Amino acid sequence: MPISPGTKLGPYVVQEYIGQGAMGVVYRAYHAQLERVGAVKVLQGLAPDPDSAARFRREAQSIAHLRHPNIVNVFDFGEFEGTPYMIVEFVEGGSLANVVKSGPLERKAMLSYLHGIAGALDYAHSRGIVHRDVKPANVLLGAENTPILADFGLAKLMESSSIKSLTGVTTGTPAYMAPEQVTGSHMGPAADRYSLAVMAYEMLTGFLPFDQGGVLEVLYAQVHRVPDPPSSRSSKLGAQVDAVIMRGLAKDPAARWESCTAFVQALEDALNAKRTAAVDRTVVFAPPVPARAPAAAPHRAVEATTVVDTPGPIRGPDPNVATHPPRRRSKRGLVYAAVAAVVLLLILLLGTAAYFVVTRPTTIELSRTTASPGDFIDVTASHVPRNQSGNIELHSALRTYPFKADGNGNVKGRIFLPNDLELGTHILRICWNGACHAQATLQIVASGFAQVGRGTSPQPGISPSPGSTPAFGPGGSSPTPTHAPSPSAAPTLGAGPTPACSQVAFKVASISKLNGFTASYQCFPAGSTWSLTMFAFQLGAWKAYAVGSISIGSGSTSNKSFPTPPLVLTSQSAYVRTCRSVCYASNTVVVGV
Repeated sequence: MPISPGTKLGPYVVQEYIGQGAMGVVYRAYHAQLERVGAVKVLQGLAPDPDSAARFRREAQSIAHLRHPNIVNVFDFGEFEGTPYMIVEFVEGGSLANVVKSGPLERKAMLSYLHGIAGALDYAHSRGIVHRDVKPANVLLGAENTPILADFGLAKLMESSSIKSLTGVTTGTPAYMAPEQVTGSHMGPAADRYSLAVMAYEMLTGFLPFDQGGVLEVLYAQVHRVPDPPSSRSSKLGAQVDAVIMRGLAKDPAARWESCTAFVQALEDALNAKRTAAVDRTVVFAPPVPARAPAAAPHRAVEATTVVDTPGPIRGPDPNVATHPPRRRSKRGLVYAAVAAVVLLLILLLGTAAYFVVTRPTTIELSRTTASPGDFIDVTASHVPRNQSGNIELHSALRTYPFKADGNGNVKGRIFLPNDLELGTHILRICWNGACHAQATLQIVASGFAQVGRGTSPQPGISPSPGSTPAFGPGGSSPTPTHAPSPSAAPTLGAGPTPACSQVAFKVASISKLNGFTASYQCFPAGSTWSLTMFAFQLGAWKAYAVGSISIGSGSTSNKSFPTPPLVLTSQSAYVRTCRSVCYASNTVVVGV
């Protein structure tokens, strides 16, 4: 549900679209009397029913009462045409995700971030509020890089709505989710502490504790596997740092740190090589060390690291141990043992074979790697899970084509390349369960320049607009061709290019909201008339706006200026397409003032 600029939400006036995230669409808004800028979060994922609306109001009231320098302030909340929204503090400094993705952080900056986040979480926990989606992308950076935690409680709202994640688990980000969140168990403050420990691990090493495989593999690892200690990723880190981090990542919530502040303080002490009682009590995940203890030494409990004793070879009977003659095994027992061994061997063989079958990498192939807008291409994929449903995704402007694999894990189908598809390099990916598993490169060129002649024309009504999902593969019907021109029947531009020209080119260097843009035509046929359409990326989709037309002059180059359509706003991505019997598109640019 888009909100147009100028729409009033209480005392706030919506100014422009900012972006879209997992929780919904975000707009910039302005309160004229207070001269205050806010961010409007429209929560489109919530079910439009009375229970969800009441739950939203209760949660919004709780979040609005939070007052902490490291928590985003909530200014207002309400509903617009049945869809709930929040107006929160507008923070311009970007998010911590942009900082973390560059690699390990400098120690002082990392501790500053962690102390601020820990204080915000402990404050919220003391008031009975659990964040449920602590991650770098939800930490905004304010003045002087102050960390400001955003989206408190929104994960809980989305979890209780009608929309679930693709894997069927509760909402959250898999790489930062606590084990109890993955399994759907009771979640308390300890889940946020686990996520904070994941963030600390990532800031220290430049890696996530579990970063191999797709979504399901990461979720499985969060519950069942122990991550490598940070020192295995960075030799600069010692055993005390390992101890602090690994306690923060304990599978048992009760075994983790008692508060976020205690965790960060222990980490700071460990980095500064200060031994503290808290660190000494922490278990270090170290490999077993072979050792022999004297026979007369009494058994003593080890508090920190468990050491496994490996006995040496025995050279005779131990005089301190009573010996008994060996009991004779019955034939029945031997038969049972043999059968059990055979069954175990078969299980191992079948499991190994299944492992190699299941883990074969997915592949995707295209019938051709160069095509034009309006063409069809055939897509095949192998080693997909049997009967798996998912999407073929066309990037850079996202278009999706649903598929369903057959019983052998194969996918076959034909996709139509929309007429408004931008020229240049695009990526086709095959995706399911929230992750993409293989990709292929597709080069889109102007009509008549593809390596292979144009394919069949689509039936009316199956051309996808950006974001739509036409049928594909066994799960839907393939379009029926209406006619098939031969490869030599490429459309012509008209009377032909001017003799002095060598290559047709259409360019728009920049687009200004106030001053419009200039379209440049090189080597287009003299006297031909071309229409122009501007495409702007708005609310997650490309919107088309008619601009006008141009008649090409007698020279090799023709230029003409046009106004920018009123609904195209600054900071939006846009490009211009010009068409006659064929179409050409300019490069995508960001609209200026």
